[in-house]
Amino acid sequence: MKAETRNFPRKIFRCHARISLPGRPPQACRTIDISLNGLCLSLSEQLKVGQACTIAFEAPLTGRHVPVVLNAKVIYSILSGTDGFRTGVQFVQLDAATEKIISELMT
Repeated sequence: MKAETRNFPRKIFRCHARISLPGRPPQACRTIDISLNGLCLSLSEQLKVGQACTIAFEAPLTGRHVPVVLNAKVIYSILSGTDGFRTGVQFVQLDAATEKIISELMT
C-alpha cells in the first residue's frame, strides 16, 4: 500500500462549484475536501493529469458566502463508483486574499 504523500492536512469541505477548462464552458461539480494547497472534486468526466483549470465556489465564512475563483492543475482523476470521478487539483499562484480565505476554511 502506498504511503500518504500529502504535505497539508485535508478538511471535509462540501459545496457546489464550477470548473472551467480552456476552450470549454464551465461545468458543475462538487467539492469533497480541501487543504491549503488543493481541492478534491467530484466530476462527471475524467480530466487529464496536468490539465489547467479554474474553479469557482462560494466559501461559507462567518455567516456570509465569499466568492472564490482560483487557478489549479489536475493531479489525479480516478473513477469513483457511480459518483463519477474523484479529481484532485493543486492550487496555482493563489493571491494573498484567496490564501486567507482558504486558511479560514481550514480552521
